[in-house]
Amino acid sequence: MSRPLQPMWESLMRDERAWRRIAIIAGALSVLIVTVMLVSFFARETDPSLNGTFAELKQSLQDTRGNVERHGAIANQIRVLDVELRKEYFDRRAFMTVASWLLLASVFVAVASAKMVATIDRRAPILGEMVSDGGDPDATISVQSISAVGGFALGVLLFSGWLIVSARSVLPSNANQLAALFPEPESIVAMSTGTNSQETLTEAASDVEQTDRAAIEEDLLPTSQAKPLPTLQTRLKNWTRFRGTDGSGVGLNASIPEAWDVESEKGILWKSPMELPGSNSPIVWEDRVFLCGATAERRTVCSFDARSGDLVWQTDVPLPAPELDDGEPVEMEVNDDTGFAAPTMTTDGVRVYAMFAHGDVVAVSFDGEIAWRREFGFPNNPYGHASSLVAEGDVVLVQLDQGSEDEPESQLIALAGATGETVWETKRDVPASWSTPLVVEYEGERQVITCANPWVIAYRASDGEELWRCDALYQDVGPSPVAADGIVYVCNEVPGGAAIRLGGSGDVTETHVDWIVDFGAPDTTSPLLVDNMILMLASFGTLTSYDIVEAGDPLWEVDFDDGFKASPTRIGEHVLLIGESGLCWLVTATKEGCETVWEADFGERVSASPAVLGERIYVRGDNHLFCIGGS
Repeated sequence: MSRPLQPMWESLMRDERAWRRIAIIAGALSVLIVTVMLVSFFARETDPSLNGTFAELKQSLQDTRGNVERHGAIANQIRVLDVELRKEYFDRRAFMTVASWLLLASVFVAVASAKMVATIDRRAPILGEMVSDGGDPDATISVQSISAVGGFALGVLLFSGWLIVSARSVLPSNANQLAALFPEPESIVAMSTGTNSQETLTEAASDVEQTDRAAIEEDLLPTSQAKPLPTLQTRLKNWTRFRGTDGSGVGLNASIPEAWDVESEKGILWKSPMELPGSNSPIVWEDRVFLCGATAERRTVCSFDARSGDLVWQTDVPLPAPELDDGEPVEMEVNDDTGFAAPTMTTDGVRVYAMFAHGDVVAVSFDGEIAWRREFGFPNNPYGHASSLVAEGDVVLVQLDQGSEDEPESQLIALAGATGETVWETKRDVPASWSTPLVVEYEGERQVITCANPWVIAYRASDGEELWRCDALYQDVGPSPVAADGIVYVCNEVPGGAAIRLGGSGDVTETHVDWIVDFGAPDTTSPLLVDNMILMLASFGTLTSYDIVEAGDPLWEVDFDDGFKASPTRIGEHVLLIGESGLCWLVTATKEGCETVWEADFGERVSASPAVLGERIYVRGDNHLFCIGGS
């Protein structure tokens, strides 16, 4: 059957006009594809947050905050714009990929056809010409043609690759990261929850493929609707913030080895390297350990497998880029001891939240996707921001203390965990501090206890209203409060420590202070309650014990040969002390005295407090995350 077709094929192979037409058509198609690709490339949206319509809507949204109906309508318009931007981006990226392959194919056909034309047109060689000094002209032309064709093909390949790479780098690679480019919480991330928001979303996405529409709807729904928040009882079973969910620094069930040794790995269940520095402490939710790290150039939130130490994911958090009035970028400077990632993260069991020295808060899902980000500007703080976040119910508490005694700029802010929107905010007439707030329950009401110079202030957790205040602390306040049995215990190097009864209203300095001590108080670490004692660990290494009821003179003092930034942590019947050099001590503390059970060494600097969950202890060093446990 193939023999009758052979003459036709041979005829086509000798048909110069046919091959010339094919070459012209393929060349014209290549030019057309290149033109369309260039138009698409230069017409792309380089930054959706700079879109003119978006900017106008965002401004309108801010201007209508007092008009609930108008505010919700504009929020829904921004949702529609968000859907359109996402669809346009993914469609454009798919088009650039297909067009690049078509361009390569058309160029190949054009080059091959042109080569056929040149071959058919080549005349038979003349013997005299073959032996002439000038060489074979056809051979020369052939070499030049191959070089030209190869160079042209290589140029097209590089051009196509550049377009593909450029097109893919215009915006992030998925819808969640694209949404993170809209940092204002009132704009894109978790808009108004009005009854018509789902209808608007469905109408806007009507021309999107079914799978894309489902993904977009899931992204735009408030996370709180997608997954309910765990109860307080469940949170108390995890280590959700600095010094544990209740802020006490107490972990009761860890299985402590007789001692541990990093070099021989005795007692070390695993250790994992940390890519970026940070003095924040680990938090733990079930089988996940969370940390953040940062430098001036990069910031990340990390999740580790609590069982194996494997890095589950690491999410980069965009850097803010504030400018001065003249357009010059603002350079962030922090104290070396504080660093760019000092605040400990917190979690509500659905998302984790991190705050950095730059003054912004980010929410990240347990899958590593950024849910929202809020910027509060670079804090006016001489050492850098270090107060840790606290998840309380469905909000995240931010103690943003800054400014001086003469010009305080401080606030206590409650952000909605699902959206990042401000639920309430309260101005504070105190200067910069580095203490983390404590949430306690008193007579059926949740209260937020804060420490700064000079006031210890309690606020109602539901609305931020001030309940009472006590003049008890001075100078730079770093230690965080603890509480038990209706009494709050606070301390600072100056003036010392104090026990303040909960309750009352207004200034309770003269009515609710049970005792004051003026010796042994720390400037960085937080106090620890052990049975009927309060322990305070000074930065220079002295552990001081007071009777929790009467205070008076110290029960005892013990010196340890190291400096301390990590707060003491109770583990069962023992207390763990970790020095800055990595040396650590396990001690038993009673009213009669303090006895060292054993000593160990992490082999690297440690400035973060440990986390304790189940039978394991998690410690962050300068270079590694350690997991300690018994056999």
